[in-house]
Amino acid sequence: METRLKVAERIAQEASLLALDYFRRLSESEIGEKRPQDLFSEANREVENLIRQRLEHHFPQDAIIGEEYGGEPSASYWSVDPIDGTSHFLRGSSLWGISVGYVIGGEPVMGVIVHPVLNLMLSGGKETGLYLNGEPFQRPVVAEALKTVAIGDSPSWDFTHQLCIEKAYRDDGWNVVRYRCTTAGLSFSVLGYVDGYQECFSSMWDVSAGYALCKAAGLDAHLAGSEEKSRTHVSVGTAEMNRLSARFIPYPRFTPA
Repeated sequence: METRLKVAERIAQEASLLALDYFRRLSESEIGEKRPQDLFSEANREVENLIRQRLEHHFPQDAIIGEEYGGEPSASYWSVDPIDGTSHFLRGSSLWGISVGYVIGGEPVMGVIVHPVLNLMLSGGKETGLYLNGEPFQRPVVAEALKTVAIGDSPSWDFTHQLCIEKAYRDDGWNVVRYRCTTAGLSFSVLGYVDGYQECFSSMWDVSAGYALCKAAGLDAHLAGSEEKSRTHVSVGTAEMNRLSARFIPYPRFTPA
């Protein structure tokens, strides 16, 4: 697993340079729409192409799924989101990331997330430990009384359900933030900026890397739903946060609690 992690780190770093090149030339980007409020650009496809090519070179036997070109989950596979937070990317915001995860038996076990503009790379897994920009990292525990949860925003997730969840947290004394970028919510959970992250009806390429990183950081991490597109539910965070989130995450879980 250590070899896979090091290779994935190098690939994600190379992909981040390509993505940054497109980011600096946004006025030249061709933009398409998958569905309302779900956009993509040439950058998404080219970054995923690069990641796929590099993974296929190093691990030709491995399956790959990705947001732009799909694929079928298998017993083990790579899960790639080339640019998560595309709307931020296209508007020139720094809140986007590149996500490369590795999944075995339905559970993400290793991941790399790069936020190129923020100059952050998180990498690791339960077997390899956790790293920030290549250095060993331990999640800080600060201001525990300031309870803050990040909630995702999937186009497939009923908004009334989202509001019910947000109200429940606020009624319990929690602050609620929304980043509209799954990798940001998961990364910021690892970094200790928030207590955790919750999203329903996401996809494995959105959550795999961040889930593995949160678990490596010592957070409670749960997946539910299925590995099909827009059918994955994630809840990662402190034990206190997950006790509340368990009321809203659809069952059955498909990875170990």
